[in-house]
This record gives sequence, structure tokens and C-alpha cells, in this order.
Amino acid sequence: MAPSILAGAAALLLFLTWSLRRRTPPALLRSTDASAIAALNRAQITLLRTGPGRSDGAQATGTAPSAGVAAQRTANEIADGVIPPTADARQRAQLKARLEQQLRGDGQQRLQAMGIARRWGQPDVLSVLRRGLRDVDPRVVREAARGLERFRCCPCSAARARPQLPLPRNVSRTR
Repeated sequence: MAPSILAGAAALLLFLTWSLRRRTPPALLRSTDASAIAALNRAQITLLRTGPGRSDGAQATGTAPSAGVAAQRTANEIADGVIPPTADARQRAQLKARLEQQLRGDGQQRLQAMGIARRWGQPDVLSVLRRGLRDVDPRVVREAARGLERFRCCPCSAARARPQLPLPRNVSRTR
């Protein structure tokens, strides 16, 4: 009887070591792309390194990046009320590209992009507004939520809420 108990204990010990050795820890954040967060962190670090007197990393180095100046200029033009009409697809695509470029900037540029997207109010900017909901700055998130307010209703119920056109005079002949 002693050899069978000893063999059973050895088999149980082998089974436990085999089963515990096979388990691998799950990979954390394998599919998450953190490049946007890293870019935001780098921008905030450069703002902290420039000092309290300066508000811009470009002022600290003495050079202004041309892409940032161009984005700021177009954003100022858009802020003045130059928002493309809904019929011009090329201008809409350019504005959306500018807004996405501003989303890669600092907090003030992201806030300005959300304000422009909210005022424009077209379905083209839904992706930009949804990205704004995941931002780290609460002001940007608040502006994105305000921009999404107009898209929160069901299109079917909005169509039913419109007043019905009056029936033609000869409706009795058609029924």
C-alpha cells in the first residue's frame, strides 16, 4: 500500500508542476496605440521646461514651426466665420484635416479645434468630436460633448417630429 500512495503523490506533484508551468500571464495593453498620448506628454513636458514666463515651446527655441503657424492662421480664419458650406466637399475635407492636425497639438489648439467642430455642426466632424471625448483636458471633453449634443437624437423620431404637409384637395379620389 505504501508504494501506491507514494506513486499517487508523485503523479499529483508532477501534474501540479506541469499545470502551473503552462500558465502564462496575459499581455497587458498589447493592442493599444499610445503614440498620441506620448506626443501629448512630450508637448506638456516641453511647456513645463520653457518656464512660467513663456507660453510656447517655439518662443523658447526662437523658431516657429511653419505647420503650427499655418494651422493657427487657418484656425483664426475659421474662427472669424469662414466655415465651408455643406456642398463643397473639398473644403470640408481640408477643414477636417486641419481639425485632426490641431488635435495633435497642445491643449489650446485641441480646445480651438473642438470649438470649430461644434460650431460647424456637420456629420463630417463626428470622428473629431468623438476623439475629443477621450482627451485628457476636461475643457476639450466638455466642448466635444457640447458639439455632440445636436447628434444625440434618433433621426427617425426627428423626421416624425416635423409637421406633416397638408393633404391635397383631391385626396378623397385617391383613397
